[in-house]
Amino acid sequence: MSESKQFICWEEALDQEIGKLLQQPPLPQEALPEFEELHLELSEAEDDSAGRSLSVQELRARISSSLRSSMALPDDVYDDTGVLLLGAGSLLTKRFLELLRQRGIHHVRLVPPDPNAPAPTSAAEPSPPAEPAAELHTAHSRKLDEQLAGELQRLVSLRPIKPWRRPRLSIDDLKGQAARGIEKHANVSTSVSELCDALQHGRTMSATELRRSVAQFVNMAAVDFDLLPMIVALQQSKDEYLYDHCVNVALLSVAMASQLGLHREQITEIGVGALLHDIGMLRVPLEIRMAEGPLTAREWHEVHRHPLHTLDMLSELRGIPQAVRIIAYQAHERGDGEGYPRRSSAHGLHTFARIVAIADAHAAMTRERPYRPALSPYEATKTVLMEGKANRYDRRLIRALLDTIALFPIGSRLALDDGSVARVLRANPDLHTRPVVEVLSADGSATGRMIDLAETPDLHVVRAL
Repeated sequence: MSESKQFICWEEALDQEIGKLLQQPPLPQEALPEFEELHLELSEAEDDSAGRSLSVQELRARISSSLRSSMALPDDVYDDTGVLLLGAGSLLTKRFLELLRQRGIHHVRLVPPDPNAPAPTSAAEPSPPAEPAAELHTAHSRKLDEQLAGELQRLVSLRPIKPWRRPRLSIDDLKGQAARGIEKHANVSTSVSELCDALQHGRTMSATELRRSVAQFVNMAAVDFDLLPMIVALQQSKDEYLYDHCVNVALLSVAMASQLGLHREQITEIGVGALLHDIGMLRVPLEIRMAEGPLTAREWHEVHRHPLHTLDMLSELRGIPQAVRIIAYQAHERGDGEGYPRRSSAHGLHTFARIVAIADAHAAMTRERPYRPALSPYEATKTVLMEGKANRYDRRLIRALLDTIALFPIGSRLALDDGSVARVLRANPDLHTRPVVEVLSADGSATGRMIDLAETPDLHVVRAL
């Protein structure tokens, strides 16, 4: 038996941990003291500038002594070469430790998460202070609140598409379609800008053109599920952030909805809702939208009102389905009740809005803003995963995001263990850490050499760049 068949490398092990994370119920309160105890024990391990060193055997003994099959990690876990094995907050299991032993990893380094890195609660924006939801209301939002109970009773059936059923173009055709998609992205961004300008000046408009554009996005997804995420990855426009962001969110939302097996009309409604969900930000003063430092309580109040401004603007738009209004109203809510404008919890959130919320957070994190640098697609995806564990997002829908863009999202650059650098071209559903990549030359240009890591067990990802 070859060496590659004798162990599961860290990428496959991480996939297993991701699967557990998405199925794991919230940690019960009685588990919290164990977390604190583990943090105390690990803090006593050998320390240096690279983190605290601990043997895999010691970790195994501590899990065994706790009479539990797993422990929550307070720190990031790296091997001696600097490869991230598990992120802080993940469950450390006996099975994972056995995989490390089989891999020949006998010591790990425990490094606290970077305090300067964006916290999970600040994925799309800085963490806001608490604010009474009752202060945020308009006539349109009150009417929608009355209608939401009935809307939430409508069953949304999720039927995730199996990997072998996902439509696929050849790599060359995929690249060609993506190049044409960049132009479509710019055109739709301009259309949203023109529509918003008209609404800002009080003119009643029709949503027909936007629906046509979203229908074209749905057609693209039907040709190849990887096409829309590739367009997002390749899009480099420096135009107004708001409009480009809305198009990016629409593309990711349509891709996720397609992966979830929703009907075409549902996917179109999600796409239109994503395209329009943030337009109310135009009524937030520019000095607040472009602020380079922390916002005051008053300024946060203005930001929290923007979904209500969006509802007001949508009232001037003909042909808008109810689902689009719900998406605009709830796209910034979170399952743990810490979102806005109503601080609604999971049971009060529409599935369509939950899809757009994840796409919005991921797209926002990967774009530079005045108050923070952009995260890499990998770091953004990792942050969404951790927020899913904290019940801020629906874990079934996080699975759809991973199936759509992979843990190393399309467009990411990866270092492989043969010394090469590659760019991700495709996701491999159910193998989130083993995408299809294209090897890059020393100057970063494409070489045309394609590698499907799912079919190349002896080649591994060392790190995301």
